[in-house]
Amino acid sequence: MGADADAVDRRAEWGRYMLTRSEMERLVPRADAHYDVVVAGGGPAGLGAAVAASIAGVRTLLLEARSFFGGVGTTSPWMPMNRLLLDGGPRGGAHDLFVAKVQGYGDDGSVPGRANMIDGDGLNIQPEAIRMAAFEALEEAGCHYRLYSPVTGVVMQESALRGVVVTTKSGTQVFTADVTVDATGDGDVAYHAGAEMVVGREEDGRSMPVSLVFALANTDPDRLLSYLDEERAAYNALLDQAAADGYAVAAWYSFNRTTIPGVLGVNNGAMRDIGDLKGTQPQDMTVAERAGLQVAVDFVRLARERRIPGLEDCHLMRVGETAGVRDTRRLVGEYVLTVEDARTAPDFPDVVARKYGAIDANQLFIGEMASGFGYPYRSLLPKQIENLLVAGRCGSATFLGHAAGKSMGNMMEVGQAAGTAAALCSAGEVTPRELDVSLLQARLRGMGVRL
Repeated sequence: MGADADAVDRRAEWGRYMLTRSEMERLVPRADAHYDVVVAGGGPAGLGAAVAASIAGVRTLLLEARSFFGGVGTTSPWMPMNRLLLDGGPRGGAHDLFVAKVQGYGDDGSVPGRANMIDGDGLNIQPEAIRMAAFEALEEAGCHYRLYSPVTGVVMQESALRGVVVTTKSGTQVFTADVTVDATGDGDVAYHAGAEMVVGREEDGRSMPVSLVFALANTDPDRLLSYLDEERAAYNALLDQAAADGYAVAAWYSFNRTTIPGVLGVNNGAMRDIGDLKGTQPQDMTVAERAGLQVAVDFVRLARERRIPGLEDCHLMRVGETAGVRDTRRLVGEYVLTVEDARTAPDFPDVVARKYGAIDANQLFIGEMASGFGYPYRSLLPKQIENLLVAGRCGSATFLGHAAGKSMGNMMEVGQAAGTAAALCSAGEVTPRELDVSLLQARLRGMGVRL
């Protein structure tokens, strides 16, 4: 475990894990500092990277722009965190620590997820349980962390990344590092460092939908799910008619069981015919928030008025913290992962993670892949920038290469590979490009990762 783990008094029961203010402040840097590894972005990939680097014994800092860790799983109520498990059991490393924290909360923390082509080996986790489990996992690993710390710039020495610039309400601060892991989702560190990036689908630049997930109360999940299984054509016709009647109807809806009786989480494919929205453009994101809220409000209206079984008396309980973004910038790295790789599963000699599930680009494309195909180390490496690894949805891949197995558990494993590599580089005083990948593979296997 990391150097600060002994400061933590760990108790498994929900609400019983307590730190004093001084213990918390030991882990939260106030000003400019140097770390062996800095991880930018606290979603699944960033959590995997930060926990793995800390467990490896190097001084690690996780920076997150928002007020919580967990990414889309936290912002979107009861969004399935698929592929946290492997064949129903442990997946190794950071996954096992995070899952243990969540499952330690019992039924208040999570319920098993669905099993189908897209979903599987996952948990539907109460959003606040994700936030708490992330803190606990980081603390047990000995990782320093800070919220409200968006990366807005970088420190470069010629082609070498030396640190990141964070802009807060108190001004700018610099955190330097031997190695930085960009797990921001949008590739913010790589972008500011000048790495080559691409956006959208290759043929037309279009992105996957940006949608606002919501939760419904006072529902009967069993009746609704049975109706959807038995009367899918009637349900689709009902939605088509509602759209014709002027309701804001989403391209699709997906209903998820939750930890609260009578409450359903509702994922969706964004308002029909909303057009292309870019997750890095504030104008587009403003439209996405407004349209997403209309979709949520109108769904409650149509569910009541059209008497959808199980939703006749539903209420809008809450919408997500922010609209969910599925893809923005992607790195053009030493190797660009393709959809053909996902379908044919080549034997990469530098495999450092595996991605399970299906190709899921939402309403743009859905297809099959070789579940468990390998992810190469080279897809973490920018072509010309040193001391930087890029993990998660901003990693090096084509549009559909990213869509193949983009579940949160897979992103955590890719992040874990990056964090472990960063720790080995810092300890061995080599750059990520110079790292002997066989050492990384051996370390990952020792953590229980199935390569």
